[in-house]
Amino acid sequence: MDLGRFCHLLHIRKPHQRFIGGVSYALILSLTVLSVSIVHAQDKLQITLYSEDNNIPYAFLDGARPAGIYTRILSEAVARLPQYELEIVNVPFRRGMDLLENGEIMAFFPPYQRQERDWIERYSIPILSETVVALCSNDYARSHELGIFPDDFKGASFANNAGYRLAGDDFFAMVDAGDITLEEANTTASNLRFLMAGRVDCYVNERMAILAGMRELDVDRDLARLFNETAIIGQEFGFVAYGPDPQNRWPYRDAFADALDTVLAEMRDSGEIDRLVVDYFAY
Repeated sequence: MDLGRFCHLLHIRKPHQRFIGGVSYALILSLTVLSVSIVHAQDKLQITLYSEDNNIPYAFLDGARPAGIYTRILSEAVARLPQYELEIVNVPFRRGMDLLENGEIMAFFPPYQRQERDWIERYSIPILSETVVALCSNDYARSHELGIFPDDFKGASFANNAGYRLAGDDFFAMVDAGDITLEEANTTASNLRFLMAGRVDCYVNERMAILAGMRELDVDRDLARLFNETAIIGQEFGFVAYGPDPQNRWPYRDAFADALDTVLAEMRDSGEIDRLVVDYFAY
């Protein structure tokens, strides 16, 4: 049976529709659009980036939707690379790092650079500068001379996000020696609850993460005034980290990473990254 006869049986032909060689213009147009769509879909390479699920405001799950400042920046950056299509999968920090180290995922964001993570094969360019601080209760701060971190915090109890090493090696050496006690929870909100309940004296995290956690808990100004930054520990940069690929599952990794770095640098230099951060906190 020829194509024209087949179309007729399916009632594709409409009144006053012109046919060429037994095939309608409408069918030709439909097949052309479908063909072009398939070509475009095939041209895009899907990139899956794994991310933290509880690092508010930087990378987290908002219900079932990936959210956060890094998520916005990277989504915008990949949107400027027409050859790629981005998927973001959120997992707990420790699981994400384990998956990355074991070569089960191509990339994870936004861990900091650490000497002990020498198995990470490459990082993106620095994306955001984050300021790490120690937040303590006023009662603790007023009763101690706190000039040097962590030396002057001997005997203190701290909250910490599980898996995070923001407080530095000297701090964790004091923890191992029993000079500082440590309680760990998975989220900023949980650790802030420890602090506000008086369960710990201090909490170390990035400044914007602490502010976002307080906003999440709807902490009012009167309660917020009961806590103060007692030390600026340092600045950290967030990255996209690329792990080992022993089975060559991602042969396109370096090409993607190079292209992403180029766009991120353009966004940084134009002020676009700063604008995205300001817009995020304007909500």
